[in-house]
Amino acid sequence: MKKILFILAAPVILILLITQPAVIASGCSMGLTLWYHAVLPSLLPFMIFSGLLVRTGMFRYLNRFYAPFLGRILRISEDGCYAVLFGFICGFPMGAKVIADLVREKHISSEEGSYLLGFCNNVSPAFFLNYVCLLKLGYASVPWKLVLLFYLLPAAYGIVTRPFYHFPVPDRSVCRKKQTSLHRMDFPMLDACIMDGFTTITRLGGYIMLFTILVQLLKLLPLSETALALLGGMLEISCGIDQITALSSLSAVYRTALTCACASFGGLCILAQTRSVLEGTPLRAGTWLCGRIFTALLIFLLLQLPIAVRAPGGCW
Repeated sequence: MKKILFILAAPVILILLITQPAVIASGCSMGLTLWYHAVLPSLLPFMIFSGLLVRTGMFRYLNRFYAPFLGRILRISEDGCYAVLFGFICGFPMGAKVIADLVREKHISSEEGSYLLGFCNNVSPAFFLNYVCLLKLGYASVPWKLVLLFYLLPAAYGIVTRPFYHFPVPDRSVCRKKQTSLHRMDFPMLDACIMDGFTTITRLGGYIMLFTILVQLLKLLPLSETALALLGGMLEISCGIDQITALSSLSAVYRTALTCACASFGGLCILAQTRSVLEGTPLRAGTWLCGRIFTALLIFLLLQLPIAVRAPGGCW
């Protein structure tokens, strides 16, 4: 099936490359600019630093502060708590990257990694607060109720889906013994972490560029602004949010709900990035996708209830 689709798509892609060079160049420029100014400086340092923590085992010292709490609530190993932390604060696809690294280094089982993948790969709070809420939705101050709803839903999804996964949770004494067997950091290890970080971030840049090109090509179709915005949100998160928040035909309520759903889902670009960082592990990106679809639909519905968070300019 994939081979047939590629054979059908190849001539269309070639024709577009020849006949629409300006659109292709515009999408390429937008994608690379987004990658260079936003993704690379925000994610690359975390990738290198996290790689060092995982390879040396030093991340277990960080776990002392939050693992006793998270481990009891989610019934996961202390090593798995590290993925929860990074998955909620560092943004797409850092959570998936950390989970994949933990599975590769055999710090957690593949089944525990699959469970964590369902809810621990989220948009970063910095992006959601500054870009989505304040800049695009136009809130005068941080809407803390909306922020709590946005991040509590994935956590609730993790709690609800936990009974469907059956993996042993090591005793805390076993984890304490692991802390004494740290690997010494040396230059070969640092070099490997830097190369791994640059390889991953370069792949992400390629996916962002490709999907922003697709968003630009969609504008050639005879579709309404609303349809283009929805399709853009399904493809790439930043482009989708830009288009959705610019829809004057929608009320503030629906714009807020659609924007938050788009941010929660992440888009097919994030799906491709997640699949990329999971390479070499038994983990499947479909597990993450199921969690994203569920939380995106739920947040869209909840934000339209009378008791939901007030939208800027809206009346709930």
